[in-house]
Amino acid sequence: MISIENSEWIGRPAQVVFAFVSDIRNDPQWHTDMLEAEYDALGPPVTGASFRTRFKPFMGLSEGTGTVAAYEPPHRVVITEKMGKFEPVTTLTVEAEGNGSRITRRMDMVWRPLPPILSGDGTSWGFRDRALTTRC
Repeated sequence: MISIENSEWIGRPAQVVFAFVSDIRNDPQWHTDMLEAEYDALGPPVTGASFRTRFKPFMGLSEGTGTVAAYEPPHRVVITEKMGKFEPVTTLTVEAEGNGSRITRRMDMVWRPLPPILSGDGTSWGFRDRALTTRC
């Protein structure tokens, strides 16, 4: 398993940041590789909600499905995804910090089997997200 974690301070209230990043439909606005994300049913994100994603081609894949595994407003959301042999689990945590908030994004990625070129500690594989500070 490869785990990656990064965080960023945003000059907006934690509730506003959480509402934006916890809704998978907003991912194309801040995640550079995400092209489309839609829930399978109408309504706000809730624990158990399923969704579909379409993203820039990555190792021959361009689509995936997922589930909101935990939805705990206004601080934490966990999503699980299936993209071929890739099964990332992403946890977004938002906390008030000063006159803004800090968002932490952790991704635990399981490859079955792990491609030899990506083995190791995962430090060469990072996020390429658009700046959240201008999106929420």
